Amino acid sequence: MERDIPRRGCVRVAQEESIARSILDVVGRANVRSAEHCMTRLRLELVDAGSVDQNQLKKISGVKGVVRTGSQLQIIFGPGLAERVTAAVASELKSGQGGPAQAPARTQSTIEQKAASPGVRGFLKKIANIFLPLLPAIIGSGLIIGLTNFFVRIGWITDQTTVAGVPLLAVLQVLGGTFLGFMHILVGMNAAREYGGPGAIGALAGMLLIAPSLQNIPNMAPGRGGIIGALIAGAFLGWLYKTVNRRMPDTISVMATPFITVLVGGAVILFVVQPIGFYASNWIATGVKALLDVGGPLVGAVLAGTFLPMVMLGIHQGTVPIHVELINSLGNTPLLPILAMAGAGQVGASLAVYVKTRDRELRQIILSALPVGILGIGEPLIYGVTLPLGRPFIAACLGGAVGGAFIAVTKIGALALGVSGVLLAFLVTSPVLYLLGILISYAAGFAIAYVMGFDESLAQNSRTFAFTAD
Repeated sequence: MERDIPRRGCVRVAQEESIARSILDVVGRANVRSAEHCMTRLRLELVDAGSVDQNQLKKISGVKGVVRTGSQLQIIFGPGLAERVTAAVASELKSGQGGPAQAPARTQSTIEQKAASPGVRGFLKKIANIFLPLLPAIIGSGLIIGLTNFFVRIGWITDQTTVAGVPLLAVLQVLGGTFLGFMHILVGMNAAREYGGPGAIGALAGMLLIAPSLQNIPNMAPGRGGIIGALIAGAFLGWLYKTVNRRMPDTISVMATPFITVLVGGAVILFVVQPIGFYASNWIATGVKALLDVGGPLVGAVLAGTFLPMVMLGIHQGTVPIHVELINSLGNTPLLPILAMAGAGQVGASLAVYVKTRDRELRQIILSALPVGILGIGEPLIYGVTLPLGRPFIAACLGGAVGGAFIAVTKIGALALGVSGVLLAFLVTSPVLYLLGILISYAAGFAIAYVMGFDESLAQNSRTFAFTAD
């Protein structure tokens, strides 16, 4: 007898274990390789993603949408709930039979399946997997940096400001800047894991690029390879460790594999990867700046207009290393304010749907998703409103493109990374121009969606949405 699946409704904390069990009943416990999450999604790496009935997942309480990309199944819940459900799924896997706990099972088949991910989408998926676990620290540090700069700019905090005799500015700089200063280590660690090696080896790769003693070697300096260098170094050292370990006799592998990996791979990182990372970082900064200088509003429109489809595929976090390198090289990232207009266009389009629809439940979904959408978390509106209705999603992309064109003309940038939406105003070089761009995107998204309209009969399908990107 099949187990009843909880229907959509108000999600309480007590229901999270029930949601987790329902997901595992549909997916299959033995089918789960790993369970991770980002801000809005439970991300399940599966043995056989094609065997999962996505329609059954859509019926589970709290699920706003389902996306399958290759071997990964992404179940959209929204901020907060995604993290709690992931913890419940990990707990169920740990206590039950089949599947791992939170940490991915780095079996040979898992590695081969990851390596088989095709094309650009597969590469961006790997990048996203490397940076997703770092997002809480990136956002927390970025907000502290941005708010500190904002308060310094308006004169609320100075070098002389103290709290209980402690210089406040110095404390905030430590809180905001420490993670970014050592981010290379964590990027290297995650990259090595993603490419089949142990995390500690990848962490060492990141350390090699920021070691203070590098200044004693001609033509080298700590941090010269940048985050791109740490990404390449971690991936390379992880791959090298895995390759050497395969060919090493068991009797000496425990000592010989790490020794050869660090000696040979470390030398390659210092003399090959670091220069490559340095020039790649400069190329990214120069290329983006030149692209925006030459293309201006057209480039801004294309970038913002195509960002929502990237969010839909769950590969938008692949842009994080580009933002970090731009901040390191230029002092700010001009891409982040442009891409943030995509979410604003969607808010406008969703408001147009709210005005035109007669479906009460759809209106309630829009009202509940709008606050997080305004704050820059767009998945609830994507999967609950615009994408199932079709034309409003196109209107959202076009509305974002209008705002992106405006932001590209203003040439403002974000001083640090954080959530987009209105809160990004604290992190940009010109809050007034940024908020004006937000309003322009709202208005454009609303107007285009209102004119394009939508099929009212599709409103019943906006409760949940399933999408396969193969």
